[in-house]
Amino acid sequence: MFLPEPARPRRTVTTGTAPLTDTAAGRIRVMSDRCATCDFRPGNRGNLAPGQLAALVRDCLADEGHIVCHESGPDRSTQPSAVCAGFAAHPDADRSLALRIAALGHLQWQDPPSGCEPA
Repeated sequence: MFLPEPARPRRTVTTGTAPLTDTAAGRIRVMSDRCATCDFRPGNRGNLAPGQLAALVRDCLADEGHIVCHESGPDRSTQPSAVCAGFAAHPDADRSLALRIAALGHLQWQDPPSGCEPA
């Protein structure tokens, strides 16, 4: 008897459950620029363990997922959640379902939260 592999849970970095879709406009929110504390900026601003960011990206892309900007969302700011601009700039980001939908003309740019200007 052959048992199928169990489904892997979707792996995203969020600040809670964070919907990315502006349902009224039918668009996927993507940050227009990396925030000052973006983990994709040089210098390990998030104090991540070696290889941690690469593993998160790999896991997200394996499931057609995405990484949500840690400065957006209901737990961190007054702005709704959006795909991280650093993740969206990754060379393999076209494997993300949300970013493929956005690329079909369903994109809504969102600026980083005020007080979080790019460094």
